[in-house]
Amino acid sequence: MSPIEPFVVLLAAHLIGDFVLQTEQMALKKARVLSWLMLHATELGAITWVLCWTRAAWPVVVIVFLTHVVFDWVKPRMPGSVLLWYIVDQAAHVLVLWLSAVWLTKNMDVYMTNMPLTQWVPYNFQVLFVAFLAVSRPVTIGMGLFLKPWHQEILQLKDVDPEHAPVTGLTRSGAWIGNLERFFVVTCVLVGQPILVGFLLVAKGVMRFGETSHLEHRKRGDYAIIGTVGSVWLAIAVGYLARYAMN
Repeated sequence: MSPIEPFVVLLAAHLIGDFVLQTEQMALKKARVLSWLMLHATELGAITWVLCWTRAAWPVVVIVFLTHVVFDWVKPRMPGSVLLWYIVDQAAHVLVLWLSAVWLTKNMDVYMTNMPLTQWVPYNFQVLFVAFLAVSRPVTIGMGLFLKPWHQEILQLKDVDPEHAPVTGLTRSGAWIGNLERFFVVTCVLVGQPILVGFLLVAKGVMRFGETSHLEHRKRGDYAIIGTVGSVWLAIAVGYLARYAMN
């Protein structure tokens, strides 16, 4: 059996624990308070065990727990770009999960062919779940960190304090619009129609034409275009990775 199948299960556990169930309060406090860090790591270990559903997978559960304790304690204390360390942290977690999946395949092949999650949920649905989850909050956070310098520049156009900036749109509308765009892109790739992504980019460009055609709004238009193109490229990459996993 390919390590990809258990890897999808482990990655699903990681995305659920690190992005769905982790609250903003936990994300902030785990960097400073050991008890919150241990709670977060325990949560990840528990979700991993539930999806694997066997005591024989305890080495993987322990590895998931320990890596989250170490990575999430070290990451906030590293100097330099927050975005860089966010990417390094997630890449390290994915690498650990892949190595764990390889170990599971080699040492528990009989069990892995009867993994409970595989019996309950078809493999392709697991891949779809992971793909759509991966392009939601994880990418939203990453793009937010990537665009932060330009966001600060836009706020300065009105000479306002970023902490007291007025609301210029619906609450969290940007995050939801980004999620829906990426869901559309991943779907287009999965059904073999990536050309439809071009229509999305054209439509977004037309909607932003009024901003880019006036000098005072040019920075806002540039900001939106950079965010859209970056977000779309990430969604395309995830879509093709999902297609590879399903085939």
